[in-house]
Amino acid sequence: MINVQVSRRILWVGAAAYPLHNIACVTTTELKPRLWLILKRVGPWGFGVCAVFMGMMLYSTGGRVALATLVGPLVLAGAAVLVISVLMRLTMAATRSTLHRLNIETAGAPYAVLTSPDKNLVAQISHSIMDAIDNPQAEFQFQVENFHVGDSIKQFGNQNTGKVTR
Repeated sequence: MINVQVSRRILWVGAAAYPLHNIACVTTTELKPRLWLILKRVGPWGFGVCAVFMGMMLYSTGGRVALATLVGPLVLAGAAVLVISVLMRLTMAATRSTLHRLNIETAGAPYAVLTSPDKNLVAQISHSIMDAIDNPQAEFQFQVENFHVGDSIKQFGNQNTGKVTR
């Protein structure tokens, strides 16, 4: 859970603080599951397995011990694992809900400050921030279940430990 609040003309999102007078724009965006990306990543492997299997079938001869009878079960097992993996990933992506991201743009770069599956809550926070910019006495507080989407960069002092990917 992450705490989003405006107090004394400062927007707090967790431990990050944004002075309201520095906020230029508040937007929301949708993050939809990308099925084509899974197919794009796994497609070359599937093509490679099929090409090897077809090559083995063409190379095998009937009179001698066929190469396909020795290596065929391994390639078939690999192809089955690949197909099951692709189907599982596609099912997980298809059943995954669309996430909604709240973006804060300052005079510098835009920041994606939180991501939630609740579209109405993200829209309500966006409207509350814009109301707080117009009304100096406005204060509010929300509790949001935040989802981390994307890469996480770890930096401690001058030592960059690199990009953490999942």
